[in-house]
Amino acid sequence: MLCSVIIPLYNKEQYITSAIASVLAQSHQDFEIVVVDDGSIDGGAAMVEAIGDPRIRLIRQANGGVSRARNTGIAAARGDLVCFLDADDWYGPAFLAVLVAMYQRYPAGSFFSTSFLCMTDPADGQLDTDAGAHFSALENFYEYRAAHGVFYCTNSIAVPRAALQSMPQCFPEGDHFGEDQDLWFRLAERLQLVFCPAKLVAYRMDVAGSLCTVYDLRVMPRVFSRLEERALQLPVDNPSRRPALRIVADAYVGVARYALQDGRRADAFAALRRAARHAVNLRWLVTLIMCSVGNGSLLKRWELWREMRMRS
Repeated sequence: MLCSVIIPLYNKEQYITSAIASVLAQSHQDFEIVVVDDGSIDGGAAMVEAIGDPRIRLIRQANGGVSRARNTGIAAARGDLVCFLDADDWYGPAFLAVLVAMYQRYPAGSFFSTSFLCMTDPADGQLDTDAGAHFSALENFYEYRAAHGVFYCTNSIAVPRAALQSMPQCFPEGDHFGEDQDLWFRLAERLQLVFCPAKLVAYRMDVAGSLCTVYDLRVMPRVFSRLEERALQLPVDNPSRRPALRIVADAYVGVARYALQDGRRADAFAALRRAARHAVNLRWLVTLIMCSVGNGSLLKRWELWREMRMRS
């Protein structure tokens, strides 16, 4: 089965050959790699050309952002399954083989994902290598996402090309955060997600220019505003409505926390009120206490402590 691996490239010459090498090393070898150079000004595109593998296609375009680059790659893809890989990340060797096995068991009405591992360097941790890893279809994507947080990343997802071609626009161009989440949310409203909990791909942390280092929640991302609109249009008894709105509520709490850190206490309370329309949980209550009796400095120390605890 032919898999198309879409790699958007923008000024990542120090990583791109490693990303491509991780695809070339896959145990499943029926693939193509579509690298979309999004107006890079470094030598990354030349390094791709120098690899010289006929399975690699390089497309050059003027800089238009990662969504446009991915959409260009999707339009050029020829494979049955379309996969994604950021230019500074990498696959474990069993990743494509597991995706193909998932597709063969669930050939209709599905898209697919494994878990992932956050790392700063390939030497920092060990990806799973079991090509026979367990997987199953999730009964309710939003319920699982609300309970477990972000259990996938763009690198870990594969979608049948026909499903992507049926979308009016895949990755929303112009968004600067959550453009990938937006697509996965919309796909989950059409298809079931088949999930494998094995960590078969890596997400490199703390790379200059990556979205996780340049974006914060000082404004409500459009991905969650659009999710809120769609969820509120669902019937009250629809099983996806409440968990989808819990995800939205959690995003509002994030907006409130950034507002408090900036000293915008009124904006923080406003965001908490919006969150409370959909869900109230422990994180909401802690944030309310911080807004009521704490301050931005205390919250920053709290968030730093939580981050360090999660990474330890």
